[in-house]
Amino acid sequence: MLAVVTESEPEAAEASPDEVAFTLTWLPDGDALKGELEARNVGERRVRLSGKPSLTPLGVDGQPLDTVAIITLELAVPGYVELDPGEAATARVGWAGWDGLTAGGAVRVEWPGGQADVATLGPRQPAGNGPPTNLWSSWFVKVDC
Repeated sequence: MLAVVTESEPEAAEASPDEVAFTLTWLPDGDALKGELEARNVGERRVRLSGKPSLTPLGVDGQPLDTVAIITLELAVPGYVELDPGEAATARVGWAGWDGLTAGGAVRVEWPGGQADVATLGPRQPAGNGPPTNLWSSWFVKVDC
């Protein structure tokens, strides 16, 4: 029997909050908002971002607004990205409508490795009214250099 031996890189650990920096830019799309969440590895080792990021808008008082993200069913294989130091990945995000307390220009981003409060660029909330379940996010995709 012939055995094939290959060298593989060690599996990257999930990024911790001090290893990844996020930016979120919202753009109007009719009465809704669409945007791009960027995650950049600011640490000193290769890290992993698993799954889709979860977004919770924060109010003017810095507290989470009563929103719920929609779970979309698109498939991504593998269900993660790995980033070397300095590399970035982006995820498409959206917020279709809101009818609640005023948003304060920041969101809480959650992923399996932690959470981070992120100041947003662009409009603070959608112009359209709608239920609090109109937030969504897609998988992270590595940005080509």
